Amino acid sequence: MKCSDLIEMSSSYKLSIGITTHMGVNATSWIAQNSDSLGAGSIWVGEDIALGQETFVLTASSLLQSKSVRVGTGIIPVTVHNVSTLARTGVTLDEIGSGRFAYGLGIGGIQDLEKHGISIKKPVTELRKIVEILKRLWSGETTYSSSEMFSLHGFSLELTNPINIPIFLGVRGPQMLKLSGEIADGVILSGPFDYLRYAISIVDSAADQAGRIKGEVEKVIWVPTIPTFKGIQEKVARRVVALVIADTPDAVLDMLSVDRDKVNQIREVVASSSPKEGAEFVDDELLDVFSISGSKEHMVDRFEELVGIGATEVVIGPPFSGDWREALVEIFAEVDSRRSIP
Repeated sequence: MKCSDLIEMSSSYKLSIGITTHMGVNATSWIAQNSDSLGAGSIWVGEDIALGQETFVLTASSLLQSKSVRVGTGIIPVTVHNVSTLARTGVTLDEIGSGRFAYGLGIGGIQDLEKHGISIKKPVTELRKIVEILKRLWSGETTYSSSEMFSLHGFSLELTNPINIPIFLGVRGPQMLKLSGEIADGVILSGPFDYLRYAISIVDSAADQAGRIKGEVEKVIWVPTIPTFKGIQEKVARRVVALVIADTPDAVLDMLSVDRDKVNQIREVVASSSPKEGAEFVDDELLDVFSISGSKEHMVDRFEELVGIGATEVVIGPPFSGDWREALVEIFAEVDSRRSIP
């Protein structure tokens, strides 16, 4: 690859910050208040079901404490929210952010859904219907529709002017990926690099078949990023990876050249005990496959690898521990230094 190609790659993606409802207010507020000066493209707010801050309040707070960055939910599990509430919340957040809000939606993570006894018979159909309903409501329609999860009879937001809120789908399986390529403004992906190549190819192919413009669907990659160069201990990284492995479907694991016996052991320990217990079985190979960690130079190298396979946006964090504020400053500075190469 030519030097000019590397420069083009380093400047062709957004670097963003991911937070979750399980984080404290001091941490999430610092990120929102400093996101513009850092040069973040977006703040993505992940919902830990029934844990920590309320998702929409945190999203509103992040919009109010920032000036120009996009703030999106990443993701809202539609399985635990009423569709009419989702529609009304979208209108409110769009107005608060003056158009900076993006709606990240999905079914929810395997571990979370099982923990709360939630199951959906036809998740792809359900998610498609919810996206369609939201768009119709935001266009000003009065809606009559029902599904496995909701029933609307003559419901309207009574909007004077239609609004257009971008919808991003946080998904994994092939049918969900195809759905994203067909109807979503963007897709939020997580997983090992081999899986991400596969996922992006499915999204692009589905978008092409739907007659959409090449590159119209944004690809946001949110992989655990752990800057161990600023005091985040490796045991924290291994705990995070243990949880990620436990939540990774078999179809994704089948694409990887990893020790399945060890992976299955980790999944069993996490299910029966906790990610902390499962962390002791996460070796260096699994740490590298399921996360991005190490020095700021190495981490930015890995971000650029993601751009090389089709990412348009890369998300940093969480977890946030050690001197994470300075770590963020240094990582964004490293990205900026590569973009400023003449």
